[in-house]
Amino acid sequence: MRTLYVAEYPAIQHRHDNGDVVTVRLKRREGGFRATCEGCETEFIYRKPAPSPIAHFKSPLLPPIKGNWDGGDDDH
Repeated sequence: MRTLYVAEYPAIQHRHDNGDVVTVRLKRREGGFRATCEGCETEFIYRKPAPSPIAHFKSPLLPPIKGNWDGGDDDH
């Protein structure tokens, strides 16, 4: 049985060799969320994605955008 670590929750869709798309639901078992697909003998184990180690900043090239787009200030 092969093991795949996934970041999606609560359901995993995957394709079998014959082309069928199958959905399995992760359930809490053995200290984590797991699902087993008997058709392809695969165990899916959920792992929470880690935050990015790279700081992401707004691009200085993009124009500033105010939060309320329906403010009625359409006269430019």
